[in-house]
Amino acid sequence: MPTSDTEGKDWAKQVIEDLNPSYVVDVGPGEGTYRMLGAAQDAHWVAVEAWGPYVEQFDLFNKYNWVIVSDIRHLDQYTIHHAPDLVILADILEHMDRAEARSVLTRMRGWARNVLVSIPLVHHDQEPFEGNYFEIHRQHWNHQQMVNELGPGLVKHRKGDVLGYYLWSADKVGRA
Repeated sequence: MPTSDTEGKDWAKQVIEDLNPSYVVDVGPGEGTYRMLGAAQDAHWVAVEAWGPYVEQFDLFNKYNWVIVSDIRHLDQYTIHHAPDLVILADILEHMDRAEARSVLTRMRGWARNVLVSIPLVHHDQEPFEGNYFEIHRQHWNHQQMVNELGPGLVKHRKGDVLGYYLWSADKVGRA
């Protein structure tokens, strides 16, 4: 679904405010949850949304400076920006198989200064939502798997009952 559980949103908002990014790429914004948190209001916000109908349904053109309709798995991220301050991958990795999700994480970590990941920690099957096949849950991640996947660049995380949040930083791995 184009929405997410409210758990941890205040934590995520504080992380974004602490980073104070000037350029944010929100991958899979759905209804624009992270943009609407009010964090980093002065930043340039780009939405990368795979499901075109969400752009009009959730008025994304009025929430973001730029909206790109594309599947992040097939998008050349350098056509967006050379090195954004923050990429948000919120509730999208579970919609890919593990190899695809790892590939996206690797590409985003090679591109952005910071990557904020949100994943559901509770497993539940999900089929297409209102015809949107991008909403199918294909892979479940647990907290330890995500900690291991993000490795030494993991700056902080929050393990909730429903959602896990993970902030990875290039600064921590010596790439700025």
